[in-house]
Amino acid sequence: MTAGVDHSPAGGGVAAVAPVTLTAADIAGIHQAIALFAHVFDNDDLDALPLVFTPGFTSAHHSSGTVVTGLDAGREYLSRRPSTTPDHQTVNTIVLVGPDGIGRARSRFLAVTDTGEVHNGDYLDILERADDGPGWRIAYRRILVRFPRPEEPVPLPPGVAELYQPTPANQPRIVG
Repeated sequence: MTAGVDHSPAGGGVAAVAPVTLTAADIAGIHQAIALFAHVFDNDDLDALPLVFTPGFTSAHHSSGTVVTGLDAGREYLSRRPSTTPDHQTVNTIVLVGPDGIGRARSRFLAVTDTGEVHNGDYLDILERADDGPGWRIAYRRILVRFPRPEEPVPLPPGVAELYQPTPANQPRIVG
C-alpha cells in the first residue's frame, strides 16, 4: 500500500511522503494499467487482475456504496457479474502528483449497456509501482457516476476532489 494513504471508501486523506519524479516510462505504465482495466474487466479475465491492481487494492463505487478489496474479492466480483454488465472505455486520463508525493490519475469512462445506452463518469485512481515486475498497478479506485445522474448524489469527502483537480503545481515532473 502507498505509505500514508487512507484507502477507505470514505477516506482519501494523505500524510506527507517523499516527492515522486516520474519518467516517461512511468507515465506510459500508468496509462497501460488504466487501459488494461477495461480489457480485463470486460473480458472476465480473472488471471489478469494482478496486471491491473495491487494485491490489496480497493475499488469503491461512490454512489452505490459497493466496495471491493483485494484480488480474491475482485475475482469473486468479476465471476458473478451479469452478462448485461456494460463494456467500458477509459479516456482522457491525466496523471497528477501532489505535494504529498502520491501518484494519482483521473480518467473519464464511457460504459455502453446491452441496450445501447451510454453511461459515463470518472475514475479517481491512486497508483503504485508494481512490486512483482515492471509497470504500475491501481491501489485505489473511486468510481464517480456522472450519467445517468444519481437521484441523490453523495458528496465527496472534504478535500478529495481537490486531490484530483489539475493545477500547475500537481502536473508530474517528467524526466528521461
